[in-house]
Amino acid sequence: MKKEEPKPAPAKKEEPKSAPAKKAPAKKEEPKAAKYHVSQNKDKKSARFKEWRVRKEGSQKTIKYFQTQAEAIDFAKGLADNQDASIVIHKVDGSIRKQDYSEK
Repeated sequence: MKKEEPKPAPAKKEEPKSAPAKKAPAKKEEPKAAKYHVSQNKDKKSARFKEWRVRKEGSQKTIKYFQTQAEAIDFAKGLADNQDASIVIHKVDGSIRKQDYSEK
C-alpha cells in the first residue's frame, strides 16, 4: 500500500487591509481643581464637636481638626498651595463665607 502524501492547502488570497478608521481626537477634560473646605464640625456625638476642620471636596473624611478657624485656614492654605487647589471657607452656620479663596 502506498502512502499518500498530504496535499498542500490552496493558498488563500490576501485581501488588502483597509486603513483603520480614524477616530476623532478625544476631548481631554482638564481635571477639576481640588477644593479644600474649612468648616465647623456640627456632629454633636463627636468628641470634636464645634472644632474647625479641613476636608477635601467630596470626601467625608476630615484631614485635620483645629481649635480656631484661623488655624484651619492656615493649614488649608498650605495644602492648597501644594496641590494647586483653592479653599472654600464656611461660616459657623455652614453657609459659604468665601469661595475660591486663593492667593494666586
